[in-house]
Amino acid sequence: MSSTEFFKAKEKRKTLFSFKSLIAPLIIIFSIISVVVIHQKVFLIKQITCRMGDGDCPEAIVSLLDREKGRSFLLLNSRDVEHQILSTGLVDGLDLKTSLPGKLLAKVQPPVLTFFVKTAFTQVVPSLSFLVSSISASPTLELNSFIATSESKAFQLLSTGVLTQADGDSNYYLVDQSIPSRQYLIKAFGWLHSLSTSAMKPEKLFFLSDMIILKEKDQPDLIMNFSDDPATTLLSLQRLSEIVTMKKPTVIDFRFSHPILK
Repeated sequence: MSSTEFFKAKEKRKTLFSFKSLIAPLIIIFSIISVVVIHQKVFLIKQITCRMGDGDCPEAIVSLLDREKGRSFLLLNSRDVEHQILSTGLVDGLDLKTSLPGKLLAKVQPPVLTFFVKTAFTQVVPSLSFLVSSISASPTLELNSFIATSESKAFQLLSTGVLTQADGDSNYYLVDQSIPSRQYLIKAFGWLHSLSTSAMKPEKLFFLSDMIILKEKDQPDLIMNFSDDPATTLLSLQRLSEIVTMKKPTVIDFRFSHPILK
């Protein structure tokens, strides 16, 4: 082999070696690009579907789920999402499922028990005459007049102390200057739940900041401490039925250790 042929062969082997040395990096780069493209098309959350029973989820739940759009399934923290959604108090359970490509499916369990209430908010809370005088005037008559002249909205009250605006009618009213605290609403739900399992059938019920005023048909107005235990209070009220039948008072004020009949 001449020197010229030798150097040509050497250059050829060098070129071939250089080409082979580039193959591995090119394969790695191509693989990375392929993984990124596939991840973008398949594993990024692009579509979210949320169902509650036979209908759509509440807007607040949808807004929380929408935060996950654009995130990867691989980084999805299901527990954190579930905690955020359950913390709203709007639902009792959540089931999250992923579906390729890029779909997140949420099925939420609606609250088992809710009550309809109406709000009557005003800067000036009605001053009831029985609070400032000994006259046995019916507080429900005064409150009925107040409700008739105030704007009211219907809500569903959940056991978690959450109000969700809804279409419905109710004779149960929240009377205050603004929306009560969540703890107050949880307590109000407890009263309504106790009433629903008792023999009492109120035709009107008013929740004020520190008291409840209840009216049954052809029965005296009942005034109760909001902070008292609902089950115990209602049981004691039922035991007064014989006295009420005999005396026929207009009002029974049950906020004290001994009920006051007027």
